Amino acid sequence: MNMGRVRNQKANVETCDFGASVRRKQVSAATMLGTVLLIAAAIIMAGCGGGSSSSSSSGTPAVTLSASSLTFSSGVNVASASQTVTITDSGTGTLSFSGFAVTPSTFTETNTCGTGIAAGSNCTVSVIFTPTAAGTASGSLTVTDNASGSPQTVTLSGSSTSVSVSPASLTLTPSSASQTVTLANAGSSSVAITSIAVTAGSSNFSESNNCGSSLAGGASCTITVKFTSSGSGTVTGTLTVTDAAGTQTVSLSGSSSVSNTAQVTVSFGPNGYQGAPAASSTSETISYYNDITTTVIVCEPGTTTCVTVPNVLVDTGSVGLRILSSALPGITLPAINDTSTGDPFYECVQYGDLSYTWGPMELATVQVGGETASQLPGTAANSGIPIQVISANTTAPEDIYSGPNSDYSAIINPCLALPGSDDEELSGGLDDDTVAALGDNGILGVGAFPQDCGAGCASLDSASGEYMICSSGTCGIQAIPVNDQASNPVTGFPVDNNGVLITLPMLPAAGAATATGTLTFGIGTESNNAITTQKVYELDDYGNFESSTYDGVQSTSSNSGGTFIDSGSNAFLVSDETTLNTTDCLVSGYDIGFYCPSSPPLTVSLQLAGSNNNTTTVSLSIGNALDLFSANTSFSAFGNLGEASCVPSTGSPCNASTDTWDLGLPFFFGRPIFVGIAGATTGTPNEANGYWAF
Repeated sequence: MNMGRVRNQKANVETCDFGASVRRKQVSAATMLGTVLLIAAAIIMAGCGGGSSSSSSSGTPAVTLSASSLTFSSGVNVASASQTVTITDSGTGTLSFSGFAVTPSTFTETNTCGTGIAAGSNCTVSVIFTPTAAGTASGSLTVTDNASGSPQTVTLSGSSTSVSVSPASLTLTPSSASQTVTLANAGSSSVAITSIAVTAGSSNFSESNNCGSSLAGGASCTITVKFTSSGSGTVTGTLTVTDAAGTQTVSLSGSSSVSNTAQVTVSFGPNGYQGAPAASSTSETISYYNDITTTVIVCEPGTTTCVTVPNVLVDTGSVGLRILSSALPGITLPAINDTSTGDPFYECVQYGDLSYTWGPMELATVQVGGETASQLPGTAANSGIPIQVISANTTAPEDIYSGPNSDYSAIINPCLALPGSDDEELSGGLDDDTVAALGDNGILGVGAFPQDCGAGCASLDSASGEYMICSSGTCGIQAIPVNDQASNPVTGFPVDNNGVLITLPMLPAAGAATATGTLTFGIGTESNNAITTQKVYELDDYGNFESSTYDGVQSTSSNSGGTFIDSGSNAFLVSDETTLNTTDCLVSGYDIGFYCPSSPPLTVSLQLAGSNNNTTTVSLSIGNALDLFSANTSFSAFGNLGEASCVPSTGSPCNASTDTWDLGLPFFFGRPIFVGIAGATTGTPNEANGYWAF
């Protein structure tokens, strides 16, 4: 369960409102304890539209096509492999496009060409053939442009049989050593099967199937392909099905080693640099510093229909994958419905900056680096894992029922309520349903739990209100099975599924333009993810350190907001300016939240203790944020940004024992950090509540 992961930012309204840019942790009233936790952050203001560009050119464009015809083959209702045509501007002027079209509708196209390309440049058009009936088909791809001879035409032809295999290719590794192929008969008559075998290539592949000697009309069967590692390198093979309708083949590729890493990049994120901090009486704007992201591939379960999603926040302080619906074009993911009512599950997640993500729970295959989560442990093969799809242009309902229907009382939606107000006061938090508001295309939560809510949400009596079912515009809180909750994608990996390691370089005190590091999956499962000299700190029941001590005052999860490590926070979100004897940054008299010590660096010595009694003392160095930002305006990565985690309010003062100590992304620079998932049984160590090691 994600508890007390808090960050905050101040809403910004200028000519247009791009909203919040940083992703914080899911907030829990249990961790607030009367303290209003407020953390300044990055507001993205982009001049209402991200700028514009214009160009002019002289000369004459010309078109060269890499192919004049494309030939496809596939089964009925099965999408073929994509084929591409490269368009090159071989002239001397800009080539402008006014249209791309394919006929008939069994052929579809996508392209990278936009509205035009410069002389000497090229772009690609990808075509897919999806036959709806057995036989042959012919068509054309037409490109309309400003070059001589426009429009240009590529001839398309396709053939199909009633019997098909899907997918058309498999890539297998030791951690994905067994995958399935579906053999389907779209016809109305039974088709005799002559043979199913690995007919070419490596003996490292083998197959088994439940197809029998014939396949009835409208039926399908499953072929399981197994890969046995060859020891080194990549091997290939072919699975061949011979039947009365013809011959179908599946290309096989097997790699003896899995890539259990993905690159992470620290930058300003997809919204880019938004200028120096500025303020008015109603708003502040700050670029999104220390945004750590990676690329995630999201697929329809059991298919090769996928979307590559760049700029996804890597967040060790939350659990589950959350992707903007706008980042998932062209795919349709299965909804997760409540079995008792048939209504779809929705999730509304509030973060420490009081913003929220709202959207349905859906099933997807998720790939990060060389690792793929096709299903959760104990669930059906290729059934996908639960993710939240953040709905665009749809706000969460303000009023919901405290139970699944109108038999229960009406309350304010907990993710829209001010924490600690007992669902009685709206927070005014922003809807993070766009890249401008969220700051990224999504959030990859790889924290220390298998699910974001766990057993507590599986019972209506203890449900926190994150999950609800909705019907005809009315929503109510509902218990949700553990396997339907937003799941840590790492737990769905076949082998490297017990945690992650994040490695980032040490930065100079002045910061850096960007920083590149590595997200490594698994702990103690491969040669590159072993705990060696690092000390292990078991987490408490809240997912925090057992305690932290500053200046002789101890903070625990039961008396404060807790102490935790959190890559999704872009600064050290620690204590308050009075306790640390420092000052917040002021721009035009307004507090932007970052610390600006008058004599930097401010050094904070913090003692940390795990539930397993391991202790250490860390030194946090905090610079003057405004000085850092102004010295190098192109720099996005800083290892010494600090922010207040508590702003006092009437009746809720801040002090060292009740403040939150959020060790954000600056804590990771030059300090490799392991995050062990609670309850994992592979690798070492095995801590019941999960752990951090550094």
